[in-house]
Parts: sequence; structure tokens; C-alpha cells
Amino acid sequence: MKIVKFTRTLKDEYVPKDSDIIWGVGSVDEANAFIGLAKVVAKGETKEILGRIQKKMFEVGTEFISGNQKIGQDDVNELLSIIKEVEKSVKKPRSFIILEQDELTAYLSVARAVVRRAERWAVKLNNQGKVGIHAVEWLNRLSCLLYLLILKELQGVYEVVGEAGEGTEEKEGVETS
Repeated sequence: MKIVKFTRTLKDEYVPKDSDIIWGVGSVDEANAFIGLAKVVAKGETKEILGRIQKKMFEVGTEFISGNQKIGQDDVNELLSIIKEVEKSVKKPRSFIILEQDELTAYLSVARAVVRRAERWAVKLNNQGKVGIHAVEWLNRLSCLLYLLILKELQGVYEVVGEAGEGTEEKEGVETS
């Protein structure tokens, strides 16, 4: 066994660096890095929320690498509470839109995409009995929160690129050019 091809988990086991666990941990780390990047340029409530989320991401990563549940229903409920608050301040578009309008919304958009990848790894690891279902649900809800934070930052001004489905209509204050 060449040590450079393996890494140690928190269970003190060596696993291949291309194992599902390590791919999952890497996706969580990458998402956390983009959340941190967004936090650096964010202000106010968005910056505070991202700071809280970034700390929780370390617990998610710890669950992935240790196999011990770190994310529970209380964590999911806390995230749902934040989502509910942010939802009050945004109008959801009924069309596909370009999310990336400035530095912050671009970073948040990349963070959201990487969180969705981490969620897919969480699903796979959950199916293998290595990650709890609450970690899967928490990551799922986190991608929703990041989307809402983008909408909050855009303040109703965005570029519409297509219809999301039947019966959609443009909302007031929506920039279409």
C-alpha cells in the first residue's frame, strides 16, 4: 500500500483517496470554501448567515469522515427557520434567471452548485449507511437557502432567460435585458 494513495479517517482507518467518503468530504470542503469566499464580500444579515453556515459545514464534514452522526433534526429545523425568515424578504421568480449579477451572487451561485454535489455524495453515503439522513436533508435545505440569499441580494432585479413552466409571468421589478 502506497501511503500517498490513502488517507486516514477519524475512525483511524486508511481509505483510498478516491473513495466515496473522500469525494464527499472534498465536496463539503469545496462548498465551505465558496461559502467562505462569499462571506468575505457579503454584508449584514447575509454575512452573518454565511458565518453560521460555514461553522456547521465543519460538522457535516466531520460526519462524512467519522461516520458518526453530527447533524440532527435540530440542525435541520434551525436551517428551516433561517429559510423561512429569508423567504419573507424575497420574491421568487417564475422564470429561469441568471443568478450571477455581481461578485457576491456569483460566489453564492458556485457555493450552491457545490453544495448540491455534496448532497449527492451524502445520498450515496447514506445509502451505504455511512452518513445520516439529517446530513442529506441539511445539505438539501442549504442549497435552497443559498438560492434565497442570491435572490435577496439581487433585490428583484435579474435577467430572465426562459420560462420555468406553464403559467409563468414576469414580476414587477424584474429586469429582462
